[in-house]
Amino acid sequence: MPFDQRLPQLNGHHMTCGGGFETWLQYVDGFELRHFCAFELLNDKRGRACLADYQRKLVEAAVENGFGVINEGLHYRASRDWGELIGFDKQALEEINLRGIEFYKDFAREYDSPGTPMTVGGVIGPRGDAYNVGRTPDAAEAEEYHAEQIETFKKAGADQVTAATFSSVEEAIGLARAAKVADMPVAISFFVAKGGRLKGGETLEEAIAAVDAATDSAPAYYMINCTHPTEFVPGLTDGDWSRRLGGFMPNAVAMETLDLCKLGHLEDGDPKELGGQMADLARRFPHINVWGGCCGTDGRHIGEITRQVAEARRERAAG
Repeated sequence: MPFDQRLPQLNGHHMTCGGGFETWLQYVDGFELRHFCAFELLNDKRGRACLADYQRKLVEAAVENGFGVINEGLHYRASRDWGELIGFDKQALEEINLRGIEFYKDFAREYDSPGTPMTVGGVIGPRGDAYNVGRTPDAAEAEEYHAEQIETFKKAGADQVTAATFSSVEEAIGLARAAKVADMPVAISFFVAKGGRLKGGETLEEAIAAVDAATDSAPAYYMINCTHPTEFVPGLTDGDWSRRLGGFMPNAVAMETLDLCKLGHLEDGDPKELGGQMADLARRFPHINVWGGCCGTDGRHIGEITRQVAEARRERAAG
């Protein structure tokens, strides 16, 4: 089945998603996340309840404004290297990846409707640290490494894969190839530094062109996440390349992500202002259908983003 028939966001539906909720879990719910790994909270009764509370508020805010939801997020570091750091062997890691997809399927079953479609995604983070970029895998290594988690998501019945906060073009190429082999739709979400460039210096246009050229345009679409609109908008140059963009997941405030993770408190900014910034982008890019949030965001931000983006789209439809 073609990707545009499997993913409602490629078929005209407005969708949202949430990520970066590790900051919320740490500073609001009081969890100490080992190596920033949220997935092991599935093994903790209160942890699972907090994950569910966060997701429910996000979903209900979206549904109220007529948006569907890509239910995903907690698998970000549920891959081999990060799992081993906190004591998860291959079998335990596969099991918790499967349980995580089922966790999100519960929300999809509860809230799905023709007007607010619910899908389930598996988020994959970089093999290394997205922000302190040291050695990055080449495409072949990345394909082998990320194939494990992608195959588990497919086994679990996930609808898509989202590669989040990728800074390396080579790693993005490898992951896209692994997803293509598995016949899994994949969205590649790049992390860009202030000024709208990747850590390696590439522009978004250059990064997307390189991945498309090396994978026969395997990604279903591209995104930007874990940065604030005032930081990534300079990278949104005009041109046909921007048609490959499918979504934005902004941080709540403009601040270095490493600093956000070390503050000791949550910086959640102004949800209404963030919603307005996303609505401005919705007017500029009428083809984009995924409007989510990353670090510092929660149901309040998603509510404002979806409300104001929906209003911008109604204005456009009215001429």
